Parts: sequence; C-alpha cells; structure tokens
Amino acid sequence: MEKLNFDNIRSYRDDEVNDKLRKLVKDKEFIYILKKIFTDERIANLSEELNEVNSVYDFQSKYISYYVKSLLDLSISELSISGIDKLKKDKSYLFISNHRDIIIDSALINEILLSNGFSTSENAIGNNLLIYKWIETLVRLNKSFVVRRDLVGREMLQASIKLSAYIRDTITNRNTSVWIAQREGRTKDGNDTTDEALLKMLNLSGTNNFEKDFSELNIIPISISYETEPTIESKIASTYANIKGLNYEKTVDDDLSDMGRGLYSAKGKVAVVFGDEINNNIKKLDKVANRNEKIKLLSKIIDNCIYSNFKLTKNNYIAFDILTNSKKCLKENKYQKADETKLRFQCQKTITTIEGEEKLLEKIFYGIYANPLINKIQIP
Repeated sequence: MEKLNFDNIRSYRDDEVNDKLRKLVKDKEFIYILKKIFTDERIANLSEELNEVNSVYDFQSKYISYYVKSLLDLSISELSISGIDKLKKDKSYLFISNHRDIIIDSALINEILLSNGFSTSENAIGNNLLIYKWIETLVRLNKSFVVRRDLVGREMLQASIKLSAYIRDTITNRNTSVWIAQREGRTKDGNDTTDEALLKMLNLSGTNNFEKDFSELNIIPISISYETEPTIESKIASTYANIKGLNYEKTVDDDLSDMGRGLYSAKGKVAVVFGDEINNNIKKLDKVANRNEKIKLLSKIIDNCIYSNFKLTKNNYIAFDILTNSKKCLKENKYQKADETKLRFQCQKTITTIEGEEKLLEKIFYGIYANPLINKIQIP
C-alpha cells in the first residue's frame, strides 16, 4: 500500500505541542470556556504554564490527568479496575470497548493506563464532535485522531482506508496503543454490539491474510459499566424514535449538552475490565473460508468478551426482574425491595422529560439496564 499522509487526522506530536498550546491559550472561545471554570488570575498563570509544556506526556500528566481525576472524584462513587495486570508495558494494543459516554469512556481508560505506569493510547473521535476549532486542537493534543463521519461514496472509502492504515501504523510501527469504540455512536439501548463495518475498516490496511492482519493489532476488548447510565435521556429519546420510525436529529447543542452532562453527572459505581487478548480466537478463524463470515464471527468474539466481563450492579438485576415480571434476582438477593423502589422512581423522573408513550419509554429505560444481564446470560 502506498504511503499515506495522515496530517489531517493524526494526533499532534511532541514537537508541535508548544506551538499548538500557545495558539490555544489565545483562542477567544477557549478562554471563554476557561472563564466559566477558573479565575482570571488562574487563567493568566495557566497560560504562562502551558507555554512551558513541550511534550504530549507533560500535557497529559500535568493537566489532563488532574482534570480527569477531579471529574472522577466528583461523579464516581467507586471505581473498580481489573485485567490491567495482563498487559505488557512494552507492547501496543488495539483496545475495543463498549461505548456508553462520549468523553468519559476513553478518558477513563487513559487515566487508568497513565496511573498504572503505561503509555496512554491514541483515541478515535468523530469529526462531528469537533464543533469548535479549540476542541479539535485540545483533543489532538490529548492523543486523539479524527474519524470522518461526514463523507459518502468514494470519499468515505478513501477516508476509511487512511483511517485503517493510521491505526495499523500507530500500533505496529509507532508501538502505541489505540482505543476505538466497538461501534459508531454510543450504545443507546444497552446492547453492546460490535459493528461489522468497524472490523471491515480495520481490515482495509491488511495484507489479505485475515488471521495475520488482525492478530498483529493485538485486540483487547474492554468492558465499561456505569451503575447510573450517562445521558440516559437522549438514549431513550433516540431509541424511542428508532422504534417508532420517527426522525431523530441531534443538534450541535445536543452534542454539547450530552458531553457536559456525561462529564459531570453522577455515575455511581463504575467498573473497567481489560479482557484477554483474542489472538488465539482469531487463529481459529482460518478454518472459515468466507471473509464476511470471519468478520461476523470476530464481532461475536468481541461481543461475548465484553458481555462476559461486564460488571453488573443492582440496577441491572432490578430492571431484568421488572421487564420479565419476575422476582428471580430478588430471590437470589441481588438487591433489596427498597432498591427497586428507588429505580422505579428514577425511571418516572427520567421519562417525564421525554415526549412519547409512557409504557414504551419505561420499557426502553429498563431495557438499557437489563440488556447487559440478558446478553451475559445468552453467551454460548
């Protein structure tokens, strides 16, 4: 494959950091946002401090990490991490996770990596979220690369080829891990399924040896679970529109609102589980002749890993009992009756803000919490 120019999608490198930061702290829209958070004196000091930052690591460790930790302390009551001990610090991986929040999912994974002595991963972000120039600058300084969502036809194919090549080059040549969500857009109904189109995109940069091409990416599925589902209101509205065949269009303000609420809303107990590397499973696919069938089976391998490692909370068990009109989980002491009352109240409080048929809105609400348990039960 011919060498591609990644400049319009790649993250910024160390030798670009200082220049980009100098421009960022002069951006009026960025300063406007900072004024909502910091005093004028702190902003002035911050501008001087950032002028002395000369590497991505310095920027992430001194500033991004501090901000993420503050957010986590404010919004998460308990964080559990498992599986990270299986990672090797001199090896790069493709982390494929379920996607429940626009920003927190990848921020959480990188904070875990950084605090455990690993290099942070590069993260995929859709260009639809780069609403302002300062947002694009900030995320690319924070090791994000851009995924074009606004193209069709041949332009989309060319962009997909470039994206695939960039991900493979980052992992195999630059020895840097990459995070990408298992699907475009967040899980809206609680079903964490891997989009086969994502795997087909990753395969565009290969050598036509399916098993070798996917094995060299060192794929590790990651399961992220939130006790309280982030931005559940917009997820219910989107799912409702899909069921009813209605047109559901998000505005720029909707995306900004969801990003903000996802960052600051209470999430309760949160669990992040790094699964096993799936190379051994990939090797077994050499017995399958049809490439599309291999893609389908690979997506199922990733799904089942995410399902099996998903850490369930009381809300998942309660929602399952409500949806199935049973007391199965209650009898198994997975929760108390008072917990059910609390979730029912939360459901009513949530759906009153959304237009639609009450019974269907309730079903969607409980489905978002119940489906991870249902999927876990159904693993072969």
